[in-house]
Amino acid sequence: MHIAVEARALSNTGSGTRTYTYELLRALLRLGTDDRYTLLLDQPRARGVFPNTAALVIPRSFEFLLPWWLQQQVPNGIKNISPDAVHFTKADAPRLTVPTVVTIFDVIPLLFPESQTLARRLYWPGALRRAATRGTHILTISEATKRDVIERYDRKPEEITVTKPAVDLAHFQPAGLSGRERTILFVGTRDRRKNIGALLRAFARIAGEIPHRVTIAGKAALKRDGAEAEARRLSIADRVTFLEFVPYDNLPALYRSAELFVWPSVYEGWGFPPQEAMACGTPVIVSDGGALPEVVGEAGSIIPFTKDNLAGRTHDADFEQRLAQEMLAVLGDEKRRQAMHDAGLQRVRRFSWEDVAIVTREVYERAAGKL
Repeated sequence: MHIAVEARALSNTGSGTRTYTYELLRALLRLGTDDRYTLLLDQPRARGVFPNTAALVIPRSFEFLLPWWLQQQVPNGIKNISPDAVHFTKADAPRLTVPTVVTIFDVIPLLFPESQTLARRLYWPGALRRAATRGTHILTISEATKRDVIERYDRKPEEITVTKPAVDLAHFQPAGLSGRERTILFVGTRDRRKNIGALLRAFARIAGEIPHRVTIAGKAALKRDGAEAEARRLSIADRVTFLEFVPYDNLPALYRSAELFVWPSVYEGWGFPPQEAMACGTPVIVSDGGALPEVVGEAGSIIPFTKDNLAGRTHDADFEQRLAQEMLAVLGDEKRRQAMHDAGLQRVRRFSWEDVAIVTREVYERAAGKL
């Protein structure tokens, strides 16, 4: 087959979309088939990421030109390369005469429009609708997102395939629990949906009983989450460290340095950081927001919300109390931390990019009418 893959995310740094696109392409190329891949790019610097693929660079100078690029320029470019199918990797798709596969990571822009800039608030509802209705077949990264797509758009379950992401186990390698810093870690882009305030309020409840610090690692979102102010209000600012963007190469050491990883996010289509933390042997506590139970399974501790946290705009005091109790229980029980360490390593080995690639290629075949 000849497959065109919209791969503009390869020009990004530190995004889940880039991780998905990069790891999927790398795994597809390792399958050893005679398929040909042409990458659709908007920046020439991404041309050399996979030198054994062809590249069609359609330059785009500004973010606001994305709709024009995707809906007008890309279809014109595709006419010149005649693929059997086209894979759009970021939840939008033009109208084409060739079969299309579209990956939808989540419908968070619909659930949390206030987390988006005005331009993206106007863009995403239409983009998700186009992705869900124009795709010959849809890929999602979790059962939670599949349910969301079925509920909101007129797609049959058999038209949607779930391919749960993996992590690079050669990069995220485990360490034992001895010698770790007394640190509770959060990694992720900082916006209100990540619910960092709940982590800080839970920590404040137990701060007098443990010697630990909290490290919040992640670049700022377009709208800050107010975490620094919340730490000051709770009088724990001297025990909270805020790091900005942490390079990918430095993440394993950061995960391995912490005794506990906590992710109380209100909603996720998946969750690479908890998965990466488990791969590094760090015990993980998450909320039940969206797909997070699918990520950690029985290997982590899952704290359910008691309020309608799809709103994500009110404090859930019961959730924060139970989160605080669970953090205290895990940190105070060495045998339990060891069990979570071992279970987390087993859990992450259940996912592989090779499996994602095999299933994705079958979807290409089905969409192109070759299966």
